[in-house]
Amino acid sequence: MDYIQTGGFVMDEKQLKKQQRDQRVNDAIELKEPDRVPFVPKTSGFYLEDAGISFYDAMMDARNMIPGFQKYMREFEPDAVNIGGLYGINALEALGTNYLKWPGPTCNLPLTSSFQHLDDTYLKDDEYKEFIEDPTHVTLTKLLPRKHKNLKGLSKLYLREVYDAGFFQDIAAFADPEVKEALHALEKAGEAAVERGKQMAEVRKAIQDEGFSTLCQGTFFIPFDAFGDSIRGILQVVTDIYDYPDELKAAVDKITEMNVKRIVKLYASRGAKRVFLPLHCGVDEFMSPQAYEKFYWPCLKRCIDIIIENNMTPVCFCEGNYNTRLEVLSQVPKGKVVYMFEKVDIKKVKNTVGKVACICGNLPNALLAFGTKEQVIEETKRQLDILAPGGGFIMDCSLMLDNAKHENMEAWRETTLKYGQY
Repeated sequence: MDYIQTGGFVMDEKQLKKQQRDQRVNDAIELKEPDRVPFVPKTSGFYLEDAGISFYDAMMDARNMIPGFQKYMREFEPDAVNIGGLYGINALEALGTNYLKWPGPTCNLPLTSSFQHLDDTYLKDDEYKEFIEDPTHVTLTKLLPRKHKNLKGLSKLYLREVYDAGFFQDIAAFADPEVKEALHALEKAGEAAVERGKQMAEVRKAIQDEGFSTLCQGTFFIPFDAFGDSIRGILQVVTDIYDYPDELKAAVDKITEMNVKRIVKLYASRGAKRVFLPLHCGVDEFMSPQAYEKFYWPCLKRCIDIIIENNMTPVCFCEGNYNTRLEVLSQVPKGKVVYMFEKVDIKKVKNTVGKVACICGNLPNALLAFGTKEQVIEETKRQLDILAPGGGFIMDCSLMLDNAKHENMEAWRETTLKYGQY
């Protein structure tokens, strides 16, 4: 092993390269010019497919992902690794989850298929008021039973009167066979979650052992998206802006009040440096700029602020078209936020958001999967020409990357390294 003397310390070559990569990414986030533009693709299934690992195997045991990550890191040497997010099948099956489909015999999807999120409405129109008054009770007795068939017994619980005689009457529900089944399902799912956590710890250690850092150390769904994804449904929540505006605002405000504390509990207490915020519902097509500023931006800004207050960096993934949001997104402390974009006018974003926040490039995934090597090179050079000057830029793809031609990935990386020098 080669050892290098640096700053009075001796470190091996792997440690030195890791230090250089980390500094490169940190400089870009702080709007500085590093030695070159960092190369940090949002990989999801690519490291699996490229190594011949099925989504099913990765979701059954996270440790099955390790050879895929090792191959990806050794061949492409990203400046940070995006782990991506995969559910654990054992927990899903224990709960009888019905708002997701996953590869394998349970849902009759091919082993190589990714999971699928099914949009549906789990909170009914006439339940808005009840949810706002007591979201915990509604979640426990209505939302969870509707989203997981093995938890239907929870609908029989009533735990609002946890004092004196009322409590002793209400706990009789725990003797009900369906309630017992639900509690047993939760126990099995909890055991599966613990095991999945141990497996992911091994994955993170394997990445670290290769001399790489993860870009983010956690994922948090902002309140509006959480309400849309998991409670009202994405299609329903954007129509609620017009049909139930007061109720929607009150519900999102309530979740914001409750959930921002979770960011600190989950990540700040564990020493996380960066938190990934996937933004599903804020696209141009879903709401007007005025509605965005009223319903969406306040809860997003609150999450951004609390992450920064706790010495972490929010990494916001602006999914879909985002051209009408750029002035609003610029209302953040300088050099403290990362914005990823899927579809945006990159000249406009450089002259707005780029003045206060780090931008992650949006090389189209379709180009990497179906384009030619020459097309990838030209688009990479175009993005570097517009977004790299002055620093504050990280080369990235448009979406979580599942499929790509190997030669296109190589061309993308080589072009970034060659033309992304400062």
